[in-house]
Amino acid sequence: MTMSLREKKRELLKATIERSAVDLVLEHGYNNVTVDMICEASLASQRTFFNYFGSKEAVILGPPPPAPDPSLIDEFVHHRDGDVLSDLARMMTRILGERGDVDLQLWRDRREIIRQDPDLMRSQAERIAAKDTELTEIVKRRLRARRAAGDDAVTGDQPDADADAASRDDDRQARLIVNLWWGIARYAMKLWAEEPDQTPQQITDDLLTVLARIKEA
Repeated sequence: MTMSLREKKRELLKATIERSAVDLVLEHGYNNVTVDMICEASLASQRTFFNYFGSKEAVILGPPPPAPDPSLIDEFVHHRDGDVLSDLARMMTRILGERGDVDLQLWRDRREIIRQDPDLMRSQAERIAAKDTELTEIVKRRLRARRAAGDDAVTGDQPDADADAASRDDDRQARLIVNLWWGIARYAMKLWAEEPDQTPQQITDDLLTVLARIKEA
């Protein structure tokens, strides 16, 4: 969908604020940079800054990973042909692609800043934990849908004890799958930073091909 001129100006100002904030922190250190300094450097008002980001921490961490669109979730949950890990990786890569161009240098600089500040590392870890919970629930829906269709377990009514065991098994599987996806995602971002001419989709597809070979080894 084409952005209006107003939307383009808004995105340009947001990007300017982000770049200014990150540059100031790289130069002066996170604790020595104020919102006033960021606003002055980016020629933005404090009202605009807080409307866009809410806090100094948020502008440094960057936008959180987006939630999948309900239609994408439904497609993932009921997809019958692929394996769950590969399908999850493709869904999340598709979401990244829909966000548009990613400033790789800004991503590298943010990562360096976060690594140097314990509070930012803690906040980033909390974000990841929240995303873990969200994705785990989505994967569990996929596992339950498969079981309900008779792919992974005997169909029909189950005793409560069996149902509880199945639920615990779903939870363990889902958490493992999500953690494996994080590993793929981190490695994909590293490769993308090294090979920016490739698209995230190409890199993900290549990694999933390698993963398939590993499974067969």
